[in-house]
Amino acid sequence: MLHDPVPADAIVAAARHCPAIAQARQLTTWVGEGKRVTPTPTLQPVDVPTAARALAIPAPARVRRAADVPALHSSWKIALDAGFLQIDDGYARPGPAFAQWPDADGDTVYAVWLAALATAFTVTVPRGDEAGAATVARILLAVLATDPPLAVVELSRRARETFDDQDSGVAFEFFTAWRRTVDPVAAAVDPLVGFGAVERHGQRVRLTPLGHWALQEMQARAPQPITADLPAAELLARLTGIETGRVWYVAEPWREKRSPLQAARELLAAAATATPAQRVVAVNLVGELDKPAEEAWDEAKAIPTLAPHARAVECDVLNEQDSAWLAVEYAAAALATSGPDEALTHLAEEIPGDGLDSQLRTVECGAHPATAELAEALTAFLASGVTPTSAQAYQLKISLNRAKPPVWRRVLLPATASLGTLHEVIQVVMGWDGDHLHAFTVGPRHYGDPFYSPDVDDEEGLRCSAAFTSTSTIAYRYDFGDCWDHTITHEKTLDLAPDTTYPVCVAGKGDSPVEDWIEGPESEPFDQDAINRQLAEEEDEENP
Repeated sequence: MLHDPVPADAIVAAARHCPAIAQARQLTTWVGEGKRVTPTPTLQPVDVPTAARALAIPAPARVRRAADVPALHSSWKIALDAGFLQIDDGYARPGPAFAQWPDADGDTVYAVWLAALATAFTVTVPRGDEAGAATVARILLAVLATDPPLAVVELSRRARETFDDQDSGVAFEFFTAWRRTVDPVAAAVDPLVGFGAVERHGQRVRLTPLGHWALQEMQARAPQPITADLPAAELLARLTGIETGRVWYVAEPWREKRSPLQAARELLAAAATATPAQRVVAVNLVGELDKPAEEAWDEAKAIPTLAPHARAVECDVLNEQDSAWLAVEYAAAALATSGPDEALTHLAEEIPGDGLDSQLRTVECGAHPATAELAEALTAFLASGVTPTSAQAYQLKISLNRAKPPVWRRVLLPATASLGTLHEVIQVVMGWDGDHLHAFTVGPRHYGDPFYSPDVDDEEGLRCSAAFTSTSTIAYRYDFGDCWDHTITHEKTLDLAPDTTYPVCVAGKGDSPVEDWIEGPESEPFDQDAINRQLAEEEDEENP
């Protein structure tokens, strides 16, 4: 507890000049006029020892990758996320935020500091993400908010108890990350010290005024807990914005206390007067209940805002009015949770037409109450001059790792294509037969088909445009036994060409290896024309 008020400008100064931010800026100074980076993008391995010496960070004379020196890698990520560094044509150079930082206002400093702290924990925790990193930091700060200073051994005990009570998934990732350390919680204190949120007093640690401020901010922004006694309307409000693939599990404490039919009735009753984004959450949850929810869906047919959803569950082919209503519904939900670019993509996927004006005329017959608001937002978005993702194509190079001679394929596909679609493309261009499991690795997370691999996120829920937002490379493994590993590189972004059928293979090299080796079969020669015929046939089957 803070006994004496600390001036706001003192807290801002502490955040602006904390060691972690200072080190990220020092690294930016070292970069100078520019350093070539890897596609990830990180420092080239050859530059890592020199950069580490510039920051007085211990590092071996030779490294395989920048991530092998976590302290340096953390400073690099912080510098990128803060805008101190920017990537341009394969080079890292100082960005505008670097020069502006000394004069940045308090709100900017606070925002950068909080994001950088989450980045530091994300780098430190393998397979972690920003949400998990923020949870780790928040729980540690809350445990440390004691008076007098807390012994590290006591911090360890209390943190473990809190993790177990609040988020077993985060606890598992957290302690797995430091499984080789004597005390994972003690090791986790280091990032907090580096950001000036915690100070050591011998074997004890306590929060600084900056740490107390950070705790208050994190608690205010923390996701509200899901409990069994929540009204369905409040449940939907708390679930809105969470990834679709995680909603079912996050809602588990609420679901477990109700029969499937009762849960469906409560959710649909709340959805009837909810926002489109909340209603889509409810529809997805009820959809997971399958047959036990059929009676609730029948009842929903009498409610105007739910009837199109209920009819969509019952039949595969909808009339024009229902199709238009649902197109606006899902686009409006995307507008609220992801912004106008994703909303425009949803509309373009569901409603054929030559441009936004044509699509908006088509959906008028649905008489959805959000049509006017959606039209205004999308019209303003296009008027800004930005090229929407739905009008872009990605050029990707798919390389088979460890192949000698090299085996690779270059393809073009819509930027809005899902990783599931990319999987199908890889199967065709590499000559695989699709009989084995597969997974994509995007940053710390893994995507695939959750029906066959329950421990992965749904590949249909992530577009290529999102997968390559903060990196130019992702990984793909096909066949968990033989481990055919691929590196997928986003080489450039192009405008969709109206006379091109996507996806299309535009180049390649190397024969497709025998998938399941048996004596006799030979590698399949690369045949670009045959590949494109197969891609076109599969596209025709997908969109007859």
